[in-house]
Amino acid sequence: MEIEDLKAIWQKYDSKLDHLEKMNKKLVMETLSRKPRKKLNWMKYRSLYAIFMLPVILIVSLHETFKIENIDLKFVIGCLLTLSVIFYLCSVEFIKYKTLKRVDLSNDSIIESVRKVSVFKSIVVNAQKYSLLTTTILMAGIILIAWKVVNFDMRNILFLISLFVVIVFLGIKQFKKFTGKIEQLEKEISELNEYTE
Repeated sequence: MEIEDLKAIWQKYDSKLDHLEKMNKKLVMETLSRKPRKKLNWMKYRSLYAIFMLPVILIVSLHETFKIENIDLKFVIGCLLTLSVIFYLCSVEFIKYKTLKRVDLSNDSIIESVRKVSVFKSIVVNAQKYSLLTTTILMAGIILIAWKVVNFDMRNILFLISLFVVIVFLGIKQFKKFTGKIEQLEKEISELNEYTE
């Protein structure tokens, strides 16, 4: 009878130990996944912010040109070009947001989470391939919208060219910085694999 009692006590403590080990792993995972989770939330916020702010910035900056006397063929073409680029950029940001929303560090496996972040990275890289084209079309659209308002002398033309170059340069710099953050996120999520086994 004593051996049976000892076995029962041993099994009881063994199950408690297993339970404590599972809780410990869960706490370690929660603690270690905070940093990647913050980065994911920041990237989701960034995409949502871009979806709402792109149209707002353009409307605020061009509101002076939205007058009846400015409407002509150039204005309409400029509006169509600008709206098409804004629609494209907002749809890309929405796709990026939806992709990041699918990443669930709590329920997905580490490999699945890394795969989803990799899909997000490929969306960012594909969007960057067309950034020179979208920037050119957007600038052309804005110029056509403001055609009757802006005086196109040499100084303004040089300003527009330099503005275009600065925007392209800053876009490339921001792309490199952002892809570095995505790669860092992938690495941090991959490192969580050590604690799941």
